[in-house]
Amino acid sequence: MPNRFPAVLTSLWLRLSTVFIVGLLFLFTLQVPGIVSGWTFYLKTPEIGFELVVFVVFMALAGVTLGALCAVAVGPFLFYQKSSRRRFADNVTKTAVAVVAFIDLGTALMLLTTWAGLWGTRRIAVLSFYCAAFVVALCVPRRREQLVTSLDGFLGEKATRRTVIATGIASAALIATEAVMGRVASAAVPQKRASRPSGPNILMITFDALSAEDMSLYGYRLPTTPQIDEFARKSSVFTNFYSASTFTTPSVATLLSGLHPSEHHVYHLEGRFRGPDALRTFPRLMRAGGYTTGASITNPFANFLFQSIAADFDYLPPPAYRAPSLWDATRILHQRQPFGSRVTEFDYLEIACNLAPQRLEAFSPRRFGNTTSGFPPAGSFQQARQVLEQMPDGFFLWVHLFAPHAPYLPSAANLRRFLSSDEMRTAEEQYIRFFPSQHYPQSEQPLIDKARLRYDEFLADADCAFGAFLSWLEGAGRLRNTAVIVGADHGESFEGGIYAHESVYQTRPEIHVPLIIRMPGQERGSRVAFACDQTALAPTVLEIAGLPRPDWMRGESLLPWLNRTGEGEGQGLAFTQYLERNSTFRPLHNGTVGVIDGRHQYVLDLSTGKGIFRGLAEAHDWNLDRSAENPAMVRTLRDAIYSRFPDLPRNSA
Repeated sequence: MPNRFPAVLTSLWLRLSTVFIVGLLFLFTLQVPGIVSGWTFYLKTPEIGFELVVFVVFMALAGVTLGALCAVAVGPFLFYQKSSRRRFADNVTKTAVAVVAFIDLGTALMLLTTWAGLWGTRRIAVLSFYCAAFVVALCVPRRREQLVTSLDGFLGEKATRRTVIATGIASAALIATEAVMGRVASAAVPQKRASRPSGPNILMITFDALSAEDMSLYGYRLPTTPQIDEFARKSSVFTNFYSASTFTTPSVATLLSGLHPSEHHVYHLEGRFRGPDALRTFPRLMRAGGYTTGASITNPFANFLFQSIAADFDYLPPPAYRAPSLWDATRILHQRQPFGSRVTEFDYLEIACNLAPQRLEAFSPRRFGNTTSGFPPAGSFQQARQVLEQMPDGFFLWVHLFAPHAPYLPSAANLRRFLSSDEMRTAEEQYIRFFPSQHYPQSEQPLIDKARLRYDEFLADADCAFGAFLSWLEGAGRLRNTAVIVGADHGESFEGGIYAHESVYQTRPEIHVPLIIRMPGQERGSRVAFACDQTALAPTVLEIAGLPRPDWMRGESLLPWLNRTGEGEGQGLAFTQYLERNSTFRPLHNGTVGVIDGRHQYVLDLSTGKGIFRGLAEAHDWNLDRSAENPAMVRTLRDAIYSRFPDLPRNSA
């Protein structure tokens, strides 16, 4: 090979790219069994194959990019090595091989220790021994040579060139495939009816992970929501409103459809509407009824759910998140289309981008921990404002904020408002520490209490942004003839042994959410105790809009309950489902289904047929069961579950 600088640099780039591609693909191969087993719950076999191709192409592109960056970095040193360029390039390549081998073998060892159940000091001891052994191997000439030449079979001139060319061809093919499928999806957008709607404008604002129990509006001890409190003075406040699930995607799917998860078949965080289910949403009915429809959805998982029904919206911008991001920069490789899973790709890209920062944060949270939210509520409302400025009267706009979802990272304006110290200031301290298990021992309660105060500060942030947004709406005249609905997708728990949300236990703080409705011109507030759940919201919006409720929509409108102060206590039923451990494509067999009658809660385990009964006031405790004390009420609530969902599996208790 010639010793000219361009030729040697090109050869070095090709070899480094190949080294990184092989290393990244090895890492991906280690993860494939676990990744694919998760995908089978919400992706069909052809989609799994497509996603594997997408991931391999991304790994190859990442390898080529890393190779280019490293080649550019050592380029100046290579330029001045006139007599020994090739030897210098060889040494750089061998160093890259050693680094990649160290990372790959270390990752494989970490997986083995995880499978073996080694944690804490034992795991650290194993990894420390590995690091020492690797260093010793590098110090032994024979072992070092074996190590740094282990990829020589992949690093020939023809092999490296073919690898990079194949990456380019595969990328082009993926882009073309994405473009074709995206064009087919876009062609399915229905035409909006020409007539203007007869009903008022409708603005729906939902917060992510907002528990009614941390709102001063609902009696919380701290002044977390003064702006929402002021809004509620002339609104109808539902005090016994419950989410359809304990985490975002199935709950939002219920809000969109008026159906429970077992009926709309969105069970997973990465779930989406499929087939006929994608046609059963109330925004589609609103659009057909003449409304201009829009959605500003900050939570990426909720946003991707909305993208599966993008035809229902005239305005649906991507989430306002960490701009400019690598996701946006690579958009050509993951265009909007209904095949595969964009949200899965987004999730793993986020994991990859955050891997190094999280490792540093775990080492020293106070020094390296993230203290700034990627989803500031003010930014979410700013995007909503930009969307609304494009929408004429006769609009339906849904604004969904990520706040106050974890990590709880309030702005400077509310930081230390409820917790004066620097404790629980970073994501590592308040969030990552307690996952993947959401249980915590009683000894951790003081720490959980501090995390709750950070949550309350982030909630106060969201409340301030809400107040500013409503002030802008009032000043711009957009509140005239506008019904405003305020709610949440699910709650958040800091007591009873459950931290955050997404648990199978359906504790009250996880599912007790706000619902506040103000009709145009409403001047008098009311508080309604009628027990209801999120299936009621879609028919309520349709009735406000003057549109008929379709036969497939199971929920009942709440409009008859507006302004009925003090009424409804002990009436109504609210149902919640946690079905994440089921496949979308198979009959239900796992999970929990709960019912609340306004005073009691009963949660049925589908796999065992056993249930837990407790008074609603005690339902924050995940492990409390008073079934033996009231068998008649247990039978009544159990029968209510099977009457409402007759297709559920019936296992003997």
